[in-house]
Amino acid sequence: MAGETVRRIDKRILLGFGLLVSLIAVLSYLTLFSGTVGLSWSDLSLRSLPYDSVQSQIFWEIRVPRLVAAVFSGISLSVAGLSLQTLFRNPLAGPFVLGISSGASLGVALSLLAGFSFGYFGVLSAASVGAIAVTFLVMAVAARFENSTVLLIVGLLVGYFIDALVSLLIVGSDAESLRVYVSWGMGSFGRLTFDCIWIFALSTLVGLALLLLSIRYMNATRLGDDFARGLGLNVRRGRIMVLLGASLLAGTSTAFCGPVAFVGIAVPHLAFMLFKTGNHRVLLPASALCGIVLCLAACQFSSVPLNAVLSLVGVPVVLWVIIRGGGIRK
Repeated sequence: MAGETVRRIDKRILLGFGLLVSLIAVLSYLTLFSGTVGLSWSDLSLRSLPYDSVQSQIFWEIRVPRLVAAVFSGISLSVAGLSLQTLFRNPLAGPFVLGISSGASLGVALSLLAGFSFGYFGVLSAASVGAIAVTFLVMAVAARFENSTVLLIVGLLVGYFIDALVSLLIVGSDAESLRVYVSWGMGSFGRLTFDCIWIFALSTLVGLALLLLSIRYMNATRLGDDFARGLGLNVRRGRIMVLLGASLLAGTSTAFCGPVAFVGIAVPHLAFMLFKTGNHRVLLPASALCGIVLCLAACQFSSVPLNAVLSLVGVPVVLWVIIRGGGIRK
């Protein structure tokens, strides 16, 4: 009987992953070949660079970077959100709600508006440092209170405070710097360039590696830090690795794509609803795949602001979490 139950669970997990991979394949094809200018394989010069046709330029310089940005952002924000919800044991925690994305935005604002910019390396570094700083600030405050609601309040206050700082930077900025920052702040998957893909990929891989090394800790800490210590785990090191990994992922995505709303908070719950498991060995890749699906789906509405599309999915999920009393993931 137990064996049959395990087989049913394994089958459901395999079907879930198969469904997500199939959706990603379809959405990737649509992202690359559909749009204002329809493309086909016969239009492309896949073997020759530089490009010898307008269609090849559209494909390699616009469509491929947009696809990569959507994939990496979906992975980064959803996995960061899952790890933070687990660490704080709060279903409403996430890079956007906790102010981590705001911290990354402040770093980018300092880089773009204050003039401390050295290409994408400067923006990426500023975004990552800002995200990490806000994460440790929220963690330090949360450690002094047992009520997890305080965590959300702190994140909200930090977000307002950072908005005030950014407003002060805007006042003293020149028109060109302000235009660049406002354009960045709207959020878009179409800002990544082909030359910078490897930076995005490397930063994402480093953040994922930190979280993959912390899977055992995340599985244990769902039942409390005392339980994790009872298993012989180093709780302090586990927290730091999760915070660093989540902050690096959120900061990198924010640096390249701007503030992207609701992916980090909503996708982990979508993954749980699909797979019905609290095991992070399943939830982590499931969240990554769900995040890719959501971001690629948003790419199909290029004429609509990115965060508007994502809010149509994210807001109902967050409301459902609140109505259920935060009891989705146990």
